[in-house]
Amino acid sequence: MRTLFVFLAAWILLLDLTLQATAASAWVELPPARIKAIAAMLSPQPAGFGRPCSDRAFWQSPATLDRCGTALTAANKLLGETFPPWSDDLYLDFSRTGQRPPGEKMLAARKAWLQPLVVAECLENRGRFLPLLNQVLHAFASEPTWTLPAHDGGLGSFHRENYFVDLGAAAFGADLAEALYLLDDRLDPVVQQEVRAALETRIFAPIRHSLATGKGTYWLGSRTAPVQNNWNAVCLAGVVSAACAVLPDRADRALFIAAGEHYSRYFINSFDPDGYCLEGPGYWAFGFGHYAILRTAMLVATDGRLELFAHPKIKLIAAYGFRIQLANRLVPPFEDCRYGLPADPYVTAYCNQVFQFGIPGCATNSGVEHDRLDSLLMPVLPIAPLRSPSAAAGDFPGDHSYFKHPGVLVCRPSPGTNQRFSAAIKAGGNGSHSHNDIGSFVISVADQILAGDPGGPFAYNNKVFGPGRFTYKILNSFGHPVPVVAGQLQSDATRLHPRVTSTHFGAGGEDISIDLQSAYPVPELRSLVRTMHYSRTGPGAVVIEDQVAFSRPMTFAEGLPTLGSVKRLDASTLELSLGGQAMDVTVETPDGFELTSERVEELGAPAFTRLGFQLLKPVRQATIKITFHPPVK
Repeated sequence: MRTLFVFLAAWILLLDLTLQATAASAWVELPPARIKAIAAMLSPQPAGFGRPCSDRAFWQSPATLDRCGTALTAANKLLGETFPPWSDDLYLDFSRTGQRPPGEKMLAARKAWLQPLVVAECLENRGRFLPLLNQVLHAFASEPTWTLPAHDGGLGSFHRENYFVDLGAAAFGADLAEALYLLDDRLDPVVQQEVRAALETRIFAPIRHSLATGKGTYWLGSRTAPVQNNWNAVCLAGVVSAACAVLPDRADRALFIAAGEHYSRYFINSFDPDGYCLEGPGYWAFGFGHYAILRTAMLVATDGRLELFAHPKIKLIAAYGFRIQLANRLVPPFEDCRYGLPADPYVTAYCNQVFQFGIPGCATNSGVEHDRLDSLLMPVLPIAPLRSPSAAAGDFPGDHSYFKHPGVLVCRPSPGTNQRFSAAIKAGGNGSHSHNDIGSFVISVADQILAGDPGGPFAYNNKVFGPGRFTYKILNSFGHPVPVVAGQLQSDATRLHPRVTSTHFGAGGEDISIDLQSAYPVPELRSLVRTMHYSRTGPGAVVIEDQVAFSRPMTFAEGLPTLGSVKRLDASTLELSLGGQAMDVTVETPDGFELTSERVEELGAPAFTRLGFQLLKPVRQATIKITFHPPVK
């Protein structure tokens, strides 16, 4: 039966390559001349990251041992364990319940065996891990699908009817291809062919079909429907890396590399002109980190002749990882970014090295995605810096960053002072991971975010990216530090275009004013302007001031989320504390306010307290000022 399977797989592969050869001019957006030019850059044989197991000088080098040495300990433990079984029931759980963890944990438990076993065999070169590797690789080729359950809506992949290349399949396909490249002829030939056939049917054939028809793979984007999220970079990085590592035909490899070069421009175009990431700091690291993997795969394949980072906008996107930071490498958790997340140390280090930004404290030799086998070897590849290095950035990123296009301001303490406050505020900047958060802000003291935006989910379900998304308080404006106007929350932020009405950057601090009126479906609302003032005087302070006007008296309330402890000091002042840091919050309203408090815990995110400051009576116009300042001794 296995021999028949191998024969059929080989026949399918040959048929597909034949069809490709006869339809070489049929790729929707890829000029045949460009594919031919890239083919001329490629070596006759495919190559992945690093060197095959047979290259003992590479695998015994200090750099490789330093990067990969821990794999031996992990792989030795696996020799005495049972490989986690595939479960149809767990995979299908999402289709029944809409919950992602059961199926994804099952897949992750199985995939976690691949990297340590492959790397350990390459390091040791004694064949001890090969029997288990053959067993595991056969299991991967035999399981129904590599597509994540949440992305297999019609179960076409599960039923082996219509494979869809998603985030999971693309990344895992790259891992399997890299394993074949590294282990080469050490694997059982039958197992090796099983994996190659599975790669063909589940990864390469579906993408070729999309390249020829423009259909079936929405994350590629097109001239008429460019993508707006990280899927493009993540999936292209996986598909192109896999193609470079295993496809024997040079023209075939060139097709996928040309697709990576061309279609990744839609990912780059999704960033604002100043490099701002509409999906937030967390997804910048995920998406742009994989774009760096895509860049590396192309450099390896073309011996450094195809450079994705040559595009002038790439430097601005790379700089975002530094410019969005508060103090202590914290980032404001805007959009679906997890609360407390630091700036990704690997992606920022990679950007610092490639563009020579001169940021102190960054590692000089780092990969960008440790869960992937190919990128594990990135730091030992001598290709990171640009051939024409950028000039050093001097005092970049400075004590504040302003992204003009979305209206996002980030303020950090002045060097050499005792100031400890950082702050960030956003007007727009809402992409596919949008929250209803026009005017949202965060305030941090040293290494703790004490007030403001509580960040995005830690877990997704089937409602989060559907019509029920904004039923969650953590995603709608109730869970953000923005007003509730006449009892109304904000409208869908992706359909709004808020205006920054003024900015001022001076020695004493920074100011920004944002028009929030369009965010609220309240006909009586005549104006609502939010101003943030970041003071650099003395120990520093941050002031949020809202000026509101109605055509007739209406209710108005402020919201302030915090993950810290709350202590009311007097009628207008609260103390917030968390992780050894503290600050006072003074609220000034025309006639006092009613303080409300609600605990919110949703979508696996840390529970937070949503403080509400409700004006005591309806107002026609009012000014509300919230000052964040050091505790009064």
